[in-house]
Formats: sequence, structure tokens, C-alpha cells
Amino acid sequence: MPRTMKSSIPDFRVWLARMGFNSRQVTAGAELIGIRNSSTASSTNRGARDLTVSERLAMSAVRVGLKPWSPAYDDELVEQGMVHRSSNAA
Repeated sequence: MPRTMKSSIPDFRVWLARMGFNSRQVTAGAELIGIRNSSTASSTNRGARDLTVSERLAMSAVRVGLKPWSPAYDDELVEQGMVHRSSNAA
């Protein structure tokens, strides 16, 4: 089985580019996913810091245009058929 090579471009930088951010907008893009510190944003952009699962989920949410969760927004998501029900759902 062929080995897959890890990209040398950090995932965060790829996401920024796909979102339309340029190299001077790293902090603005990072803030969208909850990274508030500019040095943390810079480290993440360089690949010196790994993204957390929460940050990766936020990247997906921002990429598809989801709004922050609220009960009313959840109802909208259900109406649109975008909610996956788990067996633990209340």
C-alpha cells in the first residue's frame, strides 16, 4: 500500500486560502474559529502549533456558513434536515 505524504503546508493555512484570506489576514481568520491571540494564530499558521478538534470543527462550521448555536438556530437546522440525531439525544 503506498504511503501518503503529509503536506508541508499547514491545514490552517490551506483553510485560510480557501476562505479567501491573504497572508495579512491570519489573525482575522483565526478569530473566526476562536483563536484570539495573534501569536497563537501565527504559530498555527506556520504549523508550529497543532489545531485542536474544536478548532477544526469551527473551521468546518465557518466554511459552510453555520451560525453560532442557539435553541432557535437548532430548530432551523432541524427544519433544514441538517441535524444528525444521536441515540443520546434528549
